[in-house]
Amino acid sequence: MTLVNTQAQPRHFVAIDMGSNSFHLVIAREQDGSLQVLHKEKQQVQLAQGLDEQARLSQEAMDRGLDCLRDFNQRFSSLSQAQVRLVATHTLRVAKNRDSFIEAASAIMPYPVEVISGHEEARLIYNGIAQSQVLAKHNLVIDIGGGSTEVVLGQRNRPTHLSSLRCGCVSFNERYFDAGRLTADAFKAAQAAADRQFSSLSKDYFSGDWQLTLGSSGSIKAICEALLEEHGDEVVTLARLKRLRLKLIAWGHVSHIQFANIDDKRTPLLAAGLAILISFFRRLPVTQLVFAQGALREGVLYELAKIGQYQDIRLRTVDSIARLYHVDPDHAAKVRDSAMALFEQVADAWQLRAHARLLAYAASLHEIGIHINSKAAHKHGGYIISNSDLPGFSQALQQDLALLIANHCKKPNLASLDELPQPQRLPLVRLLCLLRLAVLLNLGRNAHSLTLDRVQAGSQGLNLTLPGNKRKLSLFLKDLHREQKHMSSLGLELSLNLQDKALRD
Repeated sequence: MTLVNTQAQPRHFVAIDMGSNSFHLVIAREQDGSLQVLHKEKQQVQLAQGLDEQARLSQEAMDRGLDCLRDFNQRFSSLSQAQVRLVATHTLRVAKNRDSFIEAASAIMPYPVEVISGHEEARLIYNGIAQSQVLAKHNLVIDIGGGSTEVVLGQRNRPTHLSSLRCGCVSFNERYFDAGRLTADAFKAAQAAADRQFSSLSKDYFSGDWQLTLGSSGSIKAICEALLEEHGDEVVTLARLKRLRLKLIAWGHVSHIQFANIDDKRTPLLAAGLAILISFFRRLPVTQLVFAQGALREGVLYELAKIGQYQDIRLRTVDSIARLYHVDPDHAAKVRDSAMALFEQVADAWQLRAHARLLAYAASLHEIGIHINSKAAHKHGGYIISNSDLPGFSQALQQDLALLIANHCKKPNLASLDELPQPQRLPLVRLLCLLRLAVLLNLGRNAHSLTLDRVQAGSQGLNLTLPGNKRKLSLFLKDLHREQKHMSSLGLELSLNLQDKALRD
């Protein structure tokens, strides 16, 4: 007799955090309504060490990262229908040749690499900690990474202030602790540089209005392990950090550091992380810090498993931006409805299904630039989106949104579009066509939007069939004839028909 398992296969989730120093892999499955971690793995890739003065990654550093991704891929490639999310942080944020790495990474894993902003990284770190332990009413979190340090204020499970600073254990180690030398002058210089970064935080960070201070990341974990050997516990205070600094200076070189519990690969970065943490204690009114178990990868994993919640974060962001810039909600809704009605008619032929939300976000926010100046509202809108903190949005998604909004009317900016590689350019041009048509259908701000009888998509463009008679649509037809020229400059043809008769200029 064969026993058949009638239970549905559990869902698996894979989160990969591509940090400046280490890459992390977490594999989990859904078990009885919660997440059960099956496998965790870390490899010290030291990606940031490959950045030169021109912010270009060396081939050696990229190879280390790609080799790590090949190893990670073997861990979960046999899992059926696994949901996978890859996020990259500071080093790939600043690397000018990151596209070369991302293209090679995509050949190893058929999943997009999200290069997230510093604020998005800070938000995910806080959310990862919130899923790993009970937080107080008011919390302060610091995460010292390889290239950046994230500092977050939060209330319970909700982050309220997000900051990302340009100081990290890898970059500071190369700059101030050259060749492993541990001197008082080196610590002084590193702390002064970190002081400048922490002093740039908003006044909220200096209020002392928090009950719990937490530290995450490998650097803080290594410091806690050193304190455990020295004091018998992992409680971090400024006095203990200063004594640890004196001990390192007395050793004089990283090769002389003697802590049994610290990973040999982490030891060279101990001094840089310590300098940043001492500055944190000195600049902010912090008296004590404890190590947090959760981090960025847990935040990524949790949101991956709760896809609906992740989308809600983006929707909350869009709603917040719309309110901030006083968008007319009724008009935005009409343009969005028109855009999505067009989308449904062409999405399959144009292979746009994966971009539905991007079009909806762009339609909802297309008028935000009016808050600055109506004359060049589209350009102002694109600038606002490019330079705003958008929780839930990767850098790539944020820039795509900015491009659509900046080109939703008037003459398209061909230079910004032509800079994009063709696989990215084509869907954006097609989305832009739909957005511009939706705007035209609602130009008069009438009670009811104009509609099109039929929209047919082809590889070269769109065939539009208009309702009613030509006289009632005279203004709209003028707009469409002008739009034909704009679309032609983007490589798309707009064919116009009225009652099955072709319309010409």
